[in-house]
Amino acid sequence: MESAIKLEDLRSALSCVYEKLGAESLTEPDCLELVARAEVIQDRIDTIQYAISDEEIAPTRTATTLPPASDRLF
Repeated sequence: MESAIKLEDLRSALSCVYEKLGAESLTEPDCLELVARAEVIQDRIDTIQYAISDEEIAPTRTATTLPPASDRLF
C-alpha cells in the first residue's frame, strides 16, 4: 500500500514536470534541468514498479519449490 502511495506521488510530480516542459518561456538550462528531473522521477517509478512485480511473483516461486530431500517421500 505504501508503494502505491509513493507511485501516485511520483506520477503526480512527473506530470508536473512534463507540464512545465510544455511552457513556452523556458530557457535551455531550465529545460535541461526539467528533463533531468523527469528522468530521475521515472527511474524511481520504475524501481518501485519492479519491486512490486517481484513481490507479486515471489509467492508463486515459493509455492513451486521442492521440499528438502529429507522431507520427500520418494
